[in-house]
Amino acid sequence: MLSVARQTLRARWASFVGVFVALALGACLLATTGLTIASTVSDGRQPVWYSQADVVVTGSQTVSITVDEGDGERSTSTQRTRRPQQLPADTAARLGALPGATVVVDRAVPVDVAGAPFDAHPWSSAGLHPLTLDGAGPRGDDEVVLTAPTDRRPGDRVEAWTPLGHRTWTVVGIVTGPPAVYLDDPATAALAAGRVDAIAVNGVAAGQVRDVVGPDAAVLTGDRRAGAEPDPDADLLAVAASLLGTTAGVAVFVSVFVVAGTFAFAVAQRRRELALLRAAGATPRQVRRLVLGEALIVGVVAGVAGCAAGTLVAPPFAAWLAGSGFAPAGFTARFILWPLLAAFGVSLLVALTGAAVAARRAGRVRPIEALREASVDRRVMTAGRWVFGILFLGGAAVLLALVPRLGGEAIALVLLDAQLAITGIALLAPVVAPPLSWLVGRLLVPGVAGALARDNARTAVRRTSSTVAPILVTVGIAAATFAATATLWDASERAAAARVTAATIALPAGAAGIADPGTGVPTAGSVVYVRTDDYAEEVDALYTGPGVETVLRLPVRSGAVADLAGTDTVVVGSALARASGWRTGGTADLWLDDATPVRLRVVAVLEPSLDLDQTVLLPWALRAAHLPRTGADAVYLTRTSSLDGARTVTAAEYFRSRDAEQRRLNHLALVAVLGMALVYTSIAIANTLVMSTGGRSRDLAVLRLGGGTPRQVLTMIGAEALLVGVTGVLLAGLVAAGMLAGLRAGLVHLVADPRTVVPWTPILLIAGACVTITFVASVVPAALVLRTPPGRLSSVRE
Repeated sequence: MLSVARQTLRARWASFVGVFVALALGACLLATTGLTIASTVSDGRQPVWYSQADVVVTGSQTVSITVDEGDGERSTSTQRTRRPQQLPADTAARLGALPGATVVVDRAVPVDVAGAPFDAHPWSSAGLHPLTLDGAGPRGDDEVVLTAPTDRRPGDRVEAWTPLGHRTWTVVGIVTGPPAVYLDDPATAALAAGRVDAIAVNGVAAGQVRDVVGPDAAVLTGDRRAGAEPDPDADLLAVAASLLGTTAGVAVFVSVFVVAGTFAFAVAQRRRELALLRAAGATPRQVRRLVLGEALIVGVVAGVAGCAAGTLVAPPFAAWLAGSGFAPAGFTARFILWPLLAAFGVSLLVALTGAAVAARRAGRVRPIEALREASVDRRVMTAGRWVFGILFLGGAAVLLALVPRLGGEAIALVLLDAQLAITGIALLAPVVAPPLSWLVGRLLVPGVAGALARDNARTAVRRTSSTVAPILVTVGIAAATFAATATLWDASERAAAARVTAATIALPAGAAGIADPGTGVPTAGSVVYVRTDDYAEEVDALYTGPGVETVLRLPVRSGAVADLAGTDTVVVGSALARASGWRTGGTADLWLDDATPVRLRVVAVLEPSLDLDQTVLLPWALRAAHLPRTGADAVYLTRTSSLDGARTVTAAEYFRSRDAEQRRLNHLALVAVLGMALVYTSIAIANTLVMSTGGRSRDLAVLRLGGGTPRQVLTMIGAEALLVGVTGVLLAGLVAAGMLAGLRAGLVHLVADPRTVVPWTPILLIAGACVTITFVASVVPAALVLRTPPGRLSSVRE
């Protein structure tokens, strides 16, 4: 049947333009995201800082969990932590005792120099990587070497903020190399309180080093030496990969949606043609193979075109990611074969999957339908659509009813509830959309043209529902996602700010933090790792000084926050305590951010709250033991005052500024994903309306022969398009309103007087774009058809 499929494609090529564009766009997007993701992982990092070291020794930087699978089988999962463990204090001395060994101890201490953040390293580590020096090396605790480019010259004085407070250093040299500042070795050791980040060893084999340090330290050689260097790009690359994966998933889902809808509409328009094939002797299997053959041909051509376009789009797309803050500066995408092959395969699979249901329906066409098929749509709703539509709507209703009862744990279900409702209404669109569009027409569009538009929208069930469904999906997801995200951000910030009883909050001037504030309650954010089933989950942690209960209004379920002291206590959020089985008076086993395992006594469990449910509070003394002389991220002041080298803000300003960058990235991510959905929606709407216009040629001719002018006919078609577009937006608004009502009900138990925040600008722009596309895709093809004289138009064959 492939030869017949080729002839069908040549004769009805306009019907498959939308499918081709959707598949080609999907293949292009998959190729672009695949090439970009592959570029983030294909090449391992090359060592920069330790490029001149034979062997680098660091502490372990992984959390390993071994699970007994039964029958003697064991599986181990590992999680890389933020920082490595501390090496024993005598490690450097033991390595230095090896014959022929040259040992360099390296430390990295965050400091702020002339208002810019740097890591301060000992001058001895400068020989671990190539550099050129203009001037001299530091020989005292008040001398510093800066890295070019800089406007400072040897002899200049620079102000610095360090873990020991304010310092004034004299610039004695300028080097070219990795960005850092260099102090003499004793000064760096004093700032780091003896902490060692890595030890570089030259002149001995890696095996000898392993024999000395044992299994609890990491011995790195070759490209693995880069693992001992800070990787500020790792989080950005993870964010980029997550965004790309989400966008690719949306592309695949919506591609199947568009292709399935287009083929279903095409099969509905060709029922008489397919019935004639059946009457001529074609079997149902042959008819199914015909439709699948058309999809195969279109899928192959579109896949090749999309992959070719993807190789051109990937580099500028990677540049946009870097420019927007989703990827490191200078990141680019390279040509790699396997992502292109994968994109082509997925595109072809999408084409065949999307056409499968339509092919099955085409095979059921009976020969007699060639004689009795009417122009009015008949039996659009199948039993499957009824069953699944009702099931999805029922599931959405159940979830919405559970949200107020489950509190914070159910908030994550709100978006799922919206998706279920959108899917259910989309399946029931042939029942819901036509009467609703007729009602909207009665209210908004008077006159003869309005009456004709209302009747057309009500009787052309398949065309109306096929146009409403993609509008509903796009606007509904956009409204639900934007509004839910904004509402949750607002509620979280307000909940955090409302629990602050301190007069003001002091923030550090730079990356070094606030050293030894002497007053107020210091805090610092971090993470810990908690065992969840068979893997280590990263959760938020907050180190806090004594007296936190005097500056934060913490909702305590059991125990006392005032008991948070020493190095062996912890306060846990309610959801985390429930998931991990922790209770007041018991113990909690977890790993700190440097992979150090600790067993802590639970002194309090908090009540459910939006911002602290998945958080642990740790004593400041525990931070001092593992990160000596590390400044505070913020200091809560009990009275209005100021700290040297810090600025003071209100609680609302603090939490708003703290989350500003994350909110910006989240907003950009939503725009990127929903923008892609809008592109597919445009294709689906335009393709459906262009295809249906060709089938309405005789209807338009009748209107013209009955005395209607081209302007009147176009007015009727435009009014119908607006009715259908507004109907889709209204249905999406109803879904979003229900979702927000459920979200507000869930937040009532967590936040005092929660607010519903709706970012109207992006939502209205997306809704307006959908309605505009519907209007243009209806009026423009109709205007082109009306250029044909009515007499000739009435004789156009189907």
